[in-house]
Amino acid sequence: MDITAASKLGVKAMWALSLPGEVAPVTSGAIIRDTIYNILREKGFGI
Repeated sequence: MDITAASKLGVKAMWALSLPGEVAPVTSGAIIRDTIYNILREKGFGI
């Protein structure tokens, strides 16, 4: 991730090194995916 570019675009970004991807990458990836899909649905994007 390019934190500098995100900042220039006005996107708040942070390194989240404590995410569980180290020990359960498939499960944590699925949870993150589902969360993003839910957010997009709530905002009116059909996924």
